[in-house]
Amino acid sequence: MKTYIALIRLLVACSVSVCMAPLSMASEHEQIAIVDVQRVINESIIGKAARSNLEQQINKAKLRVASLKNDFDKQAADLEKQSSILSSSAMEQRREALGKKQVDMQRSYQDIQEELARANDKEIGKVLEQITEIVKDLSKDRGYLFVFEKDKQSVVFASSRIDITPQIIEALDKKKLDL
Repeated sequence: MKTYIALIRLLVACSVSVCMAPLSMASEHEQIAIVDVQRVINESIIGKAARSNLEQQINKAKLRVASLKNDFDKQAADLEKQSSILSSSAMEQRREALGKKQVDMQRSYQDIQEELARANDKEIGKVLEQITEIVKDLSKDRGYLFVFEKDKQSVVFASSRIDITPQIIEALDKKKLDL
């Protein structure tokens, strides 16, 4: 299914490129541009700050997960040590409690993953909003009809002549420094 979707994206990108070729050749200015959003996120000041914030949250989450796992492992080891001295009913109760603890730990782990996904969406979403704003401004100023995201699934090749990624990074950094 993913291959099918990637093929459709490729065909659409190629079709648009072929249809736009006469327009591009007829003008002194390029009317199509490309931006590598991932590169903008990796190299711009705000992108690096967003990644740094996410890494801090990931490290905190790793500590929480490690704490939960250590607590569970300690209780499991204690149960193992006490198995020879506990009655069968007491042993069963402790195993049940440990099973519930394991389920709680798994739920907590899932909650942490969801929390990190939301944080990623929020942090990267802020950056993407600013990228979009700058792309629109640049498109308006330079007369671009289309700006495509450089993506291996939808853009097979793009000339560096139409790549506006460095200008986007520069504009984002300037905007950040002006604040």
